[in-house]
Amino acid sequence: MIPHYETDGAGPPLVLVNSLGTSMEMWRPQVTPLGARFRLVRFDARGHGGTPFEPGPGGSLTVDDLAGDIADLLDHLGIERAHVAGVSLGGAVALRLAATRPERVDRLVLVSTAAKIGTPEGWCDRAEQVRAEGCASISGAAMGRWFSPAFSEDQPETVAAFRRRFDACDAEGYAACCEALGAMDQRADLARIAAPALIVAGTADEVTTPADAAFLDERLPDSRTLLAEGA
Repeated sequence: MIPHYETDGAGPPLVLVNSLGTSMEMWRPQVTPLGARFRLVRFDARGHGGTPFEPGPGGSLTVDDLAGDIADLLDHLGIERAHVAGVSLGGAVALRLAATRPERVDRLVLVSTAAKIGTPEGWCDRAEQVRAEGCASISGAAMGRWFSPAFSEDQPETVAAFRRRFDACDAEGYAACCEALGAMDQRADLARIAAPALIVAGTADEVTTPADAAFLDERLPDSRTLLAEGA
């Protein structure tokens, strides 16, 4: 089970799933406003933040393993069913949980994610570099993808905090998650996801694009999309 997690607030349970190379601290600004309405569950995925890396039963790591971690954490907390919100990798894991364990998911918020992200070759190349040189070797490029120049200029402390956490990420954990994303293709599973979904995408996102969001919206039975202009 995931050892490093926190719960805050009161109300219907809402699980917040962080993105690749981050920790549950990415959700810190949302704790107060969301905690007024929901019982928040935040956690560090395998190899991220305070959770050590552990491979899946097959010796590698899959998105199914990461979705299973959420189900196990809900069991531990005595939560039968929850809303689930995830960013990027976190959104992909939320999709997988909704597809494989629909009884555990009430509603979905899918932020900057897709049913298939990138190419297997691209993810394998990134995993290889991180294993050889560490997460700090790619953090500059990652921050450039995550934050617009205007945001970086306006909030340099926020960008610096994300970069510090990225640099500190366990290299094997990060690489294993890259390989999990490279092997992931959930496009055929979307039609059987019954949970209502809010899809959030940035119009300037070149990785999980507005076209990816439109594909999710078209294939998910009950969904709507919110586009963030310039993000």
